[in-house]
Amino acid sequence: MNSLTKKIIAITLSLFIAYLIYYGSFLPFRKAQKYIKTRETQVNSLDQFNALYDGLLNYPSPVGQDEIVSAYLEILSILIDREASNKNFNEQLVRHLVGKAEEWAGPIIEKGAGFSFSKIIFNFANVYRSATIVLQDEEYYKKAIRFYALGLEYSPDRTIFLYNLFDMYRFGGDKENARKIGERIMKVYKDEKVGQILQDL
Repeated sequence: MNSLTKKIIAITLSLFIAYLIYYGSFLPFRKAQKYIKTRETQVNSLDQFNALYDGLLNYPSPVGQDEIVSAYLEILSILIDREASNKNFNEQLVRHLVGKAEEWAGPIIEKGAGFSFSKIIFNFANVYRSATIVLQDEEYYKKAIRFYALGLEYSPDRTIFLYNLFDMYRFGGDKENARKIGERIMKVYKDEKVGQILQDL
């Protein structure tokens, strides 16, 4: 092996190592720093909230995006629930927050895989559940049902999906499907409280 070949190999290895460090360590670290700073920032307006989280979620990193999207969905649910507690709630705000959830979670759901995928499905469904409760919106109700059911496809018999799906069917007055899910809960978990609810359906 001549000296030129050795130099080419050395340069190639150095570039490859630099690439791994930049994309595998530096970018994820910077994204984590931005996430912490974003969570610590006091938000005083919707525009500020959007600018903070859009900046965070748009920051390029091969690691950490799915986890941050999941946490973002939790925040959106909390904000919608908080708005629902207001007597004169802002419908436009609620729909905007649902739209932001769709913007960031939609591509991950369509991909059908990712880190914390079941948790993203659950938190996405929760956004629709919260919006359904405050707005009584039929489309949001159907989407909440859809994503809780999707969660069961990836995590069969997981309690967070079963119980929320059971509650949503009852909320929507769908006694037939509520009974089916309730019976499934009883079969797997023998929940006496659910058994009592089934008797009253």
